Amino acid sequence: MEYTKDQKMAMSKVLLDIVSVDEHIDARETMYFENVKELLDLTTQDHYDILHLNTLKCLSIIKLMTIEQKTEFATMMRKMIIADGYIDPNEATSFYDICEFIHINGIGLTME
Repeated sequence: MEYTKDQKMAMSKVLLDIVSVDEHIDARETMYFENVKELLDLTTQDHYDILHLNTLKCLSIIKLMTIEQKTEFATMMRKMIIADGYIDPNEATSFYDICEFIHINGIGLTME
């Protein structure tokens, strides 16, 4: 799927925020994020820049994406959350809050 640079950066920032909610970043979560960076064609400099982005602004960018883009992003969030083999309750809350904010429904959070 095609994304603008701003969309790619915004999605990556939110993914990093979600994985940080439980205050423990597992190696499997890091590996998944590296795969996302490769998929989105983001550089090491982009990764550094992402750390300084405003989360609310990023969520607003994501909110304006197409339904297909938001659905794919919700799948990325789900995969990031389950990467460590456990659904942390705080990560789950973040997932559902974000889905509500960006107006994406029907995406569940399961280990499958």
